[in-house]
Amino acid sequence: MNNNHRTDIEFENFLNTISGVTISHKPHLGPITERRYFGVGNGWLGIVQRLFEVLIKLGWDKSFINVKEKFGGMSIFIDNIPENGFNFIVEAERETFQVCEVCGEPGKQNRIKGWVYTLCDEHKDEKLYVEYQGKTYLTKLLEPINNGDLYYNAKTNEIMVCDVNNFYDPWSLKVVEVIKNND
Repeated sequence: MNNNHRTDIEFENFLNTISGVTISHKPHLGPITERRYFGVGNGWLGIVQRLFEVLIKLGWDKSFINVKEKFGGMSIFIDNIPENGFNFIVEAERETFQVCEVCGEPGKQNRIKGWVYTLCDEHKDEKLYVEYQGKTYLTKLLEPINNGDLYYNAKTNEIMVCDVNNFYDPWSLKVVEVIKNND
């Protein structure tokens, strides 16, 4: 296993060892020791942990605004950045553009279903499929949707049959059903 991935429990244990962090605009929450307040995949939690450890050594008061995924990379908004801390934040954010957000292995940016993700080949493939009513569908990202084609509507989370040619909806993708062998 790599040094980037953390399970939710591992990350929460880390937060507990530093007595939590605080969200500056939500002081009523008290010290944060729960993983759910960090909007990034588990593949990047080790990067967050290493950054926090360095910032604490530099004198950071453990106050932050947000940690989230944006455009396939991590965006970290920290209050009261200690001297030289900004450089470490930029480096941590930059690192995420080359690390799979799911597993922490080397990854690259991919545009999938209109979103940008940083993923390894294994997890990129997983994002290409849609599950609906017990069936699996492969998305066809660049193919037009025509009369009789199946398409996935992301707004309604449904598989539908197109009844016109050259159908376009920014929330819809052409799909084909994947037939699984029962070997």
